[in-house]
Amino acid sequence: MSEQLRSNRNNLGFLDMNSIISVIRTDSQLATAVATSCVLLLANVAMASPPSDNTLGATFRVVSAGPSSTVEIKLKPSAAFDTVRVEAASGVGTLSPPCSFDAVVEGGSYVCRVNVSHKAGEASLSLNVVGQRTVDAAKPGLIDVVHFTLPNAAVVAPAVKKSNTPTPGLLSTPGPAAPK
Repeated sequence: MSEQLRSNRNNLGFLDMNSIISVIRTDSQLATAVATSCVLLLANVAMASPPSDNTLGATFRVVSAGPSSTVEIKLKPSAAFDTVRVEAASGVGTLSPPCSFDAVVEGGSYVCRVNVSHKAGEASLSLNVVGQRTVDAAKPGLIDVVHFTLPNAAVVAPAVKKSNTPTPGLLSTPGPAAPK
């Protein structure tokens, strides 16, 4: 029983129906507020964006663009890494020179430049900076990856033909000139 209900009983010696209803109403409003808060909190957690941690502190700059582009990669890690390497990912025709660092220290500053070219017909290429570190010797190492995508100016995206057929089940809204 709530405190308000007990004090009413002690003061009056009996319970009147209005006191009981007001206490029940207050308790149910509190329960509703708590339940609503929990639902909103869970919804925010469920809809939160995935973490995008850049422990490697990687930044990319295109120094020159063309059939072969030069990309400068700077690292300022916020944690120590055993190794860090630049890998060719999708759409990469060539990557030179190889770029890797061993015994990367937290707060250090590292720079490398790589020349990359696109595979024929690919709209873009991706580079991955992969850092591997051991936190606990008894557990597998942690791997951090940062991606960089470079579009291929030589590939023009195909034009998409606009359809005049409406999508089934989709109602179109009238334009601004339509009568209201």
